[in-house]
Amino acid sequence: MRNTALSKCTMSMKLLTVIVIGFFLTILNAQPVLGKEESQRPSQLLFKRVRRATGCTEGFITREMTKNSLLPAFYSAAQLDACLNNSVLMANLTELGHIAFSRDQLLILKRKLGEIYTNGLPEEQIQQLGFIITVYGPEEISTWNITSADTLALVIENSPSINTTNTIIANYLQRSGSLNAAALDAIGSPILCSLSEENLRTILPSELKKAKPLNIATCIQAKKDIIFGIAKVAFQDQAGDPKAYFNQLKPYVGGARAADLQSLAAGNINMDFQTFSRLNPVEVEKLTAQNIRDLLGINLNSLKENENHKLVRRWVNSHTVGEVMSLGIGLQGGISPAGLGIFSFKELPDSASVNSYSLLLSTCIAVMGITLQYL
Repeated sequence: MRNTALSKCTMSMKLLTVIVIGFFLTILNAQPVLGKEESQRPSQLLFKRVRRATGCTEGFITREMTKNSLLPAFYSAAQLDACLNNSVLMANLTELGHIAFSRDQLLILKRKLGEIYTNGLPEEQIQQLGFIITVYGPEEISTWNITSADTLALVIENSPSINTTNTIIANYLQRSGSLNAAALDAIGSPILCSLSEENLRTILPSELKKAKPLNIATCIQAKKDIIFGIAKVAFQDQAGDPKAYFNQLKPYVGGARAADLQSLAAGNINMDFQTFSRLNPVEVEKLTAQNIRDLLGINLNSLKENENHKLVRRWVNSHTVGEVMSLGIGLQGGISPAGLGIFSFKELPDSASVNSYSLLLSTCIAVMGITLQYL
């Protein structure tokens, strides 16, 4: 009895299996009736899955995702290449340019841009590059059309090296012709000193006047001279007010000639020592003690406070003992009138008598030198 029931159950299962298989085969055989397009769907779906498996496996990058700073962590260079459509790159270049991708990832973006803009990057897109600029070489940058100071500022901001920066500026000058106020503000002080003297001469006084003050301390003397000459013309309209004129010239006074310093001294400008220390030593040597007194005014004692500064020592060592003493601030040293050499007396701390003795001895040496000249 039990065997008969089991046999019947087995037969039922076999029959059910045959029915299911027959139904499935019937459906497959019926596919051509549905039309060629519909019959290809299973194979198309299979192809799409395979293609995705060997291409973009992380999901295509959307517009919203281009604002995510963590994008580089989720997409390797290969996946960025596969999952970023050129249309999304074009529409969201600014956002993508501000994401800190790796160099390999940036090179992918650069290559894609080359595919999009086969005739070179338009200036509008150059402004949007951001960090992508770092993977462009000087030769490539030299072909860009940079005519706007805004473009110049944005490109310099992301320049990876001084050589690249100089190429960018040269590119701009070649197409615009001069360094205007916006360009000067974009370039800034340290980079300005790396420009050629020829480039610096393109600065118009009117543009320097409108620009933010520039620090030319790191420039070589020849470049300081050029910039000061432009500044003199730029602020000449304020020459009637010596102090206002000096305040405008202060950032550039390192290029002033002795005649310029003498003219400023006559205006009672009270130059501070920090500004004085940036003057051209060759020109400072030409100043008399009276020029020095007039130039520094109430700040004259700062020479004594900084008597070991190289500029102070240079002036002292190029003037006579008598002229140095005539400043009346206790500054010591100078050239003996009799050609006996340079004398310098170091003060001993807390010893007024020794200071007086040194002053008396300096005077005696000066008198002796003068006397010897007439013997």
